[in-house]
Amino acid sequence: MFLLRTVLRSRNFIRQTSFSTYAKHNLKPSNFRFGFSSGKVKFSTSSTIATAIGLAGVSYWYVYDKNIAFADALPKSVESVTTEEPESGVHIPTYITLHDGTKARLIGLGIRTVSFLKIKVYVIGMYISEDDIDVLKNWKGYDKEKFMSENDESMTLSILDLPIVMAIRIEPVRNTNGHHLRDGFTRAITHRMQDGYMSEEDAENVLKAIKELKAKFPKSVVKAGTALILKKEKNGTLIIEYEGKNMGIVNNIWLTKNIFMSYLAAKNPISEKAKRNIADGFDELLK
Repeated sequence: MFLLRTVLRSRNFIRQTSFSTYAKHNLKPSNFRFGFSSGKVKFSTSSTIATAIGLAGVSYWYVYDKNIAFADALPKSVESVTTEEPESGVHIPTYITLHDGTKARLIGLGIRTVSFLKIKVYVIGMYISEDDIDVLKNWKGYDKEKFMSENDESMTLSILDLPIVMAIRIEPVRNTNGHHLRDGFTRAITHRMQDGYMSEEDAENVLKAIKELKAKFPKSVVKAGTALILKKEKNGTLIIEYEGKNMGIVNNIWLTKNIFMSYLAAKNPISEKAKRNIADGFDELLK
């Protein structure tokens, strides 16, 4: 009870009296006795001890009862900034850090749907390394109308030929599995193989690369909100990441380029809305 009364009195004291006023009248040399033999400071009166306990109690009350959230004062990281995909309401990061530390920013995003029911499967975001934005700007070859052409893919292929790091980030809106995602990419790639001319040797190399790609997809459930990333290196190598883990590398430039082209194709891209949003993103980035 003594301690409680002291704390309550101290709270009222703090509200009514400034510390400088208290110090003027109470923190005098006569109120202290120094024990040089022990090297400690001793208080001469019990009232001084009670006041010290009271101040400690007030400090505890002020910090904990008032719930001061010190973290709220910290600046937000750019990686906490998100962009919303409007159809699904899913927010994906505007900036990401890839497995090797590469910083990348969002170009555009969209939703992947299946069947005539338009079932939402995943949100796709396309990113570019922040270090390579100047390379893209110096290229000065972008034409949005040509990018969106339904007959000419030269613009999109030219961008993918540049020595820049790009990434596709896939975030399921519902639980799925690696096999479904893998098979979707396989169908898109084989369809592009059939549409274009390819020598027998090149076809064999691509089929081998597809087999390698399939082996590197997650084999378990891919939960909603997790991220699968397909990264194009400057030299055309493809790196697969899942939840920050490097799943492996596929060394086939044609495969890498056409995984990206499955979203940027002149006809029947995987997500038409993603392609339009990416076109707008390039346009904004290169102004």
